[in-house]
Amino acid sequence: MTEDDPPRRPAADARVLAVRLSALGDVVFAMPAVTALRSLVPNGRLDWLTEDRHAALLDGFPGLDEVISFPRRRWGRRGGLRALARHLRDLRRRRYDWVLDFQGNLKSVLQLLPLRRAVRVGFDRPAAREGSWRFLDLRVPDPGRVSRVERDLALVRVLGWQGPAPTPGRWPVRADPPPPADGPRILLHTTVTDYGRDKEWPRTHWLELIGRLGDRGLRSELLWTEDRLPIVRDLAEASRGLARLAPPTPTLADLMALCDSAAVLVGTDSGPLHLAAIRGTAVVGLYGPTDPVRYAPPGPRTRILTALEPDQPPPPRDRSRRSPWMDALSADRVAAAVDELLDLS
Repeated sequence: MTEDDPPRRPAADARVLAVRLSALGDVVFAMPAVTALRSLVPNGRLDWLTEDRHAALLDGFPGLDEVISFPRRRWGRRGGLRALARHLRDLRRRRYDWVLDFQGNLKSVLQLLPLRRAVRVGFDRPAAREGSWRFLDLRVPDPGRVSRVERDLALVRVLGWQGPAPTPGRWPVRADPPPPADGPRILLHTTVTDYGRDKEWPRTHWLELIGRLGDRGLRSELLWTEDRLPIVRDLAEASRGLARLAPPTPTLADLMALCDSAAVLVGTDSGPLHLAAIRGTAVVGLYGPTDPVRYAPPGPRTRILTALEPDQPPPPRDRSRRSPWMDALSADRVAAAVDELLDLS
């Protein structure tokens, strides 16, 4: 290292910006790393830059001084360019000593450009994409096939953090508690996005699971969004009264409050699964096309199920249709995992 090289660790009173813009699950994966980062700068300032659609997730997150919103929702709308220009001017006025880029793509590079005075830390190739590594002062090698939590922690370890992944705990949310359930609240997240159709667990399997839980005296509640409501309502009607729609969650705060009230959440690799897990709710994750080694949710009470052999990476993804590995995951295994978490076995 020469005198022109950047320092390798921040001072205790350093001003630090963490950048993780999206997606919801990836923001959750970065939480232990940001929690560790706060311990390195106990007397400093720690801000988090994320997309506006995820900012509510970080409201009240322990250790943060400010959540900065990137106006992603305004892109493609009237006034979007003006909102982006205002955002970049605001970043330029801020003074940080360090910036940690957990995102590693062109979108995050846009955030780094106004922050030239800061030491910019991020991943080297292949973890970094779209040339983002070219804008870094410290490039951290790709840790390989490890969990996303451990991967993000690699950026903090290079700055001096030692020890296991910390847990942020259950921070307060600004939402009314949901109405009580009939017994232990069992949440099922049964839908997938159009971009992730390969993660879908078959409808017949969901109905079989709902029936198994009903045999135990448990009534399931189905998470829903407006765009997936017809699908979820159809599943509830087909359950013959053993499942019903969950209380509405129009905001992320409402979703967090609902997850906090649950005894168990069952779902595929998705934002709600990771969010519930990081907040300490017991979860059962159903994995097929995505690697559970990399994408298992953080949290102390998780059960990850897959039809793959132990340590077998999934084959290349075909996002346009359901993975056969999801078909092969039986409802009996899922029900047994729920029993274990509820101590009903």
